[in-house]
Amino acid sequence: MGKKRSNVVYFLVILVAIILILAITIFAYLGTSTQAWVPGVSVGDTFTFDVTSYWNSSDPNVVVPQDFLEANQTDSFRVTITNIDGSMVTTLDTWVFKNGTESSITGLISVESGTNSGGFWAVIAANLRKGDLLHPAGTNGITVNETIIREYPSGSRETNHFTINYQGNDETFGYYIVEGDYYFDKATGMLVELYDRSTFLGANMQTAILWKIKASNVWVVS
Repeated sequence: MGKKRSNVVYFLVILVAIILILAITIFAYLGTSTQAWVPGVSVGDTFTFDVTSYWNSSDPNVVVPQDFLEANQTDSFRVTITNIDGSMVTTLDTWVFKNGTESSITGLISVESGTNSGGFWAVIAANLRKGDLLHPAGTNGITVNETIIREYPSGSRETNHFTINYQGNDETFGYYIVEGDYYFDKATGMLVELYDRSTFLGANMQTAILWKIKASNVWVVS
């Protein structure tokens, strides 16, 4: 009788140990796999970009789009982080033109949904990984394609890369196709480079725009 009781106790001890191990494993997995979509930028961070546009058309009657002309009159575009509230990032966006004038506007971006106002949208959540949605509360369904290493004078930084492809219809130029490559600093979630290429089939027109970071107070950029 005593031997049977000891066997039951031994079995219960083993069962409890197995349950505890499983519980610890599950909680550890949940803890490492749960991604919080929060900003990686801080108030006072500044990021300055070169902005360049390209345009070409075989139709002599097509007029160069105004926003492409304005982009090539830009000396730089500066983003200053002015406030963080949960997933919301407030920015001061300043266009610096080659003639010495400046124009600023306040922007607001949700790194969770992707909604924005003010024009500049290119801040995403920090520390996203391959396969993560850029905006889990949004509807665009874009995910990180890969994480690569970019070299800067201040050292190596992980960079999240994703691509986009979509079609649309412009009131002036008609049907178009867009392909884009986007690179974001993983730690801060800030854009470091984008290259958008658009083909307007009806107007026989091709356009491209390039943004590339050239200065920041967060890390040294060349």
